[in-house]
Parts: sequence; structure tokens; C-alpha cells
Amino acid sequence: MNEGDIGFAEKTLSEAYVEHSPMPGGTADKAGAIAMFNMMRDQTPDMHIEIGDVIASGDKVAVHSTLSGTDTKGFMPGMPPTGKAFSLDAIDVFTFDEAGMNTEHYGVYDMMGAMGQLGLLPAPPT
Repeated sequence: MNEGDIGFAEKTLSEAYVEHSPMPGGTADKAGAIAMFNMMRDQTPDMHIEIGDVIASGDKVAVHSTLSGTDTKGFMPGMPPTGKAFSLDAIDVFTFDEAGMNTEHYGVYDMMGAMGQLGLLPAPPT
């Protein structure tokens, strides 16, 4: 992902993949996940993901990471670009089958924190 190679998703997501945290308007399948990766790369071309922690148990792997980049094309589709740098913390839980293919994903992302960094939230009342 850091190198802009979305092809990894085609190779590692199972055909029966289920996305439990689809992007708004997206689908909860392999095609939807690939579309989300492409959208992320398009919206933030200099995106970099740093892995903080990885915890594995049985068929599940939990990852804490920080995504950073510059809002050059709009943080999300329909939002005007700010030109500002941001970072976004994420916790992802992946499930794998016996063949090592990713079959499910749940994710929690600090979207509000990133939007605050970009000035996309209203100012708090005084």
C-alpha cells in the first residue's frame, strides 16, 4: 500500500471476502475493498502507513497503524482539498483462512481527529 501497489488486494483477499467496515456507498465485498484502496490512494497520493502494533491469535490479526499524508484531492470524495498534512490512527482486525487468504475485515478509524487537523469541522462554541 505504501508503494501504491493496490494489486496486493487482488492477491490476498479471498473471493468470499467480507468487509464489515465498508466506505459510505461502497460494497462489503472484495471489489468494494479494492475500490476503497484505490480511492484512498487517489485522494492522498503521498499516503504512508506506519504499523505500530500487530497482535495475532488463531485466525485473527489485529493491527494498530497510523496513516499520514497530505490532503491534496479532498479528504473524502466531495470535500474540497485543504492542502494540509494529517495523520489518522486505525485499528484493523483481519480474519484469515487456512490458505492464508484474508476473509474478513473490521476497522475503526479516527476520522474526526483527521478532519479536525484539516480544519473540516466546525469550530467549538465559545
